[in-house]
Amino acid sequence: MDNFIIIQQILRMLITYAFPVALIFSMSRFRCRRRTMWLAFLLITLFGTAVSTFQFLYPGMERMKQLYALNLLVPCLIFLLIFTQDKPSQLLFNISTAINAIYLVSILSHFILRGSLDNGYVMIWQDALIRAAFYCLILFIFSRYLRDPYQFLAANMKRSSWRVLSAIPLLFMGLVMFLGLYPHVRTDNLLGVTFLYVILGFVYYIIYQVFISTYDLLNQKQDLDVLKNQVDALKKQVDAVQRSEDQLRIYRHDMRHYIAGISVLLKEGNTSDALRVIDRFDELNKETQLPRYCQNVMVNAILSLYLQRASDAGIVIRTSCDIPADLPVDAAELSTVFANAIENAIHACSRQAPGTDKRLEIHCVSAPQFLVEIANTYDGTVDFDEKNLPMAREPGHGIGTLSISTFAKKYGALLDYKAEAGMFRLRLLINNKDEEAAGR
Repeated sequence: MDNFIIIQQILRMLITYAFPVALIFSMSRFRCRRRTMWLAFLLITLFGTAVSTFQFLYPGMERMKQLYALNLLVPCLIFLLIFTQDKPSQLLFNISTAINAIYLVSILSHFILRGSLDNGYVMIWQDALIRAAFYCLILFIFSRYLRDPYQFLAANMKRSSWRVLSAIPLLFMGLVMFLGLYPHVRTDNLLGVTFLYVILGFVYYIIYQVFISTYDLLNQKQDLDVLKNQVDALKKQVDAVQRSEDQLRIYRHDMRHYIAGISVLLKEGNTSDALRVIDRFDELNKETQLPRYCQNVMVNAILSLYLQRASDAGIVIRTSCDIPADLPVDAAELSTVFANAIENAIHACSRQAPGTDKRLEIHCVSAPQFLVEIANTYDGTVDFDEKNLPMAREPGHGIGTLSISTFAKKYGALLDYKAEAGMFRLRLLINNKDEEAAGR
């Protein structure tokens, strides 16, 4: 066999392995560092290419095609079971979906080149280029439009649902392999296989609609929960103001009695009792003071509500919030960020061992840039995904983190998470409108 043909074949196999591994990794939720993920991507791609090259040179191309799915499935499944938090059934869904995409693209290339599958030794580089173009298109569409909602739903979908969903691409993959690869590779029934992929496309469209509907429902539920909390916070703030005004009216009425009593005590030279009366009056006056963390009414109401919950949970609170009334972002959306972040902090502190130090610190500055830092103590380890976002440990969690990330994307803010020395920190940097105008 000509060496040039072998080199072309190896390059085509390299492309044919790199794409599904990239798609599978894009669909997965890793709990390892990005460097480990990229290293695994490289090793699995090279391993699959090397194994297929060996099979191509010795048993032959037919055996190589028959064993391709197995060469891809085994190393991917082993690595992903160890380094991702996805369920096994979800991993099978991801891998079989990628393999189905590979088979579909190879069939499309066959029709475009009018017979590339009939003779694997001709038009190799043309076939590789066409496949690479389709692969890049699929990866772009998934990464741009589907990845975030897919991974969000993956974290919140029940195990039983994944078992049902994974059976669909697995059955189609098995049927396609039976029709086109076993007992021998054949191309006389490609139209029938193509029709199967048309059916599979409709099935995936239905799955997509279910995913999007579920995603929208979860987001709407979260928005309603946040809105309810905002309304509750404002209602409590109004009630507190009303109680404070009622107490102030009583204290104004009683003030002349306090002043008269103090005056009598001072005239008698009884300064110690006079000071005690003054201290008592000062304590009563403090009871009328409302918690004021910042100047913005909406954010202050949310901070008052959630920090009270943190205090009730036995968490020590430290705040320094320079948040003006006029914000560079929508106040309701920013208050949602505070609500989600503080709720996550309370949840993290609640998992700490009894008797340990539980702290929640909030620091905000409004100039030259609007900066928010929310820090809390935690136990154990915090896993980050490839976007440096903290990953939820339990199903149903992680919605708040996704909401904060969406807020950052909307306003072009810099979002950073860090966990070190027993403190988990969220930092959010937002450009001020005045600064942006000055920059222009």
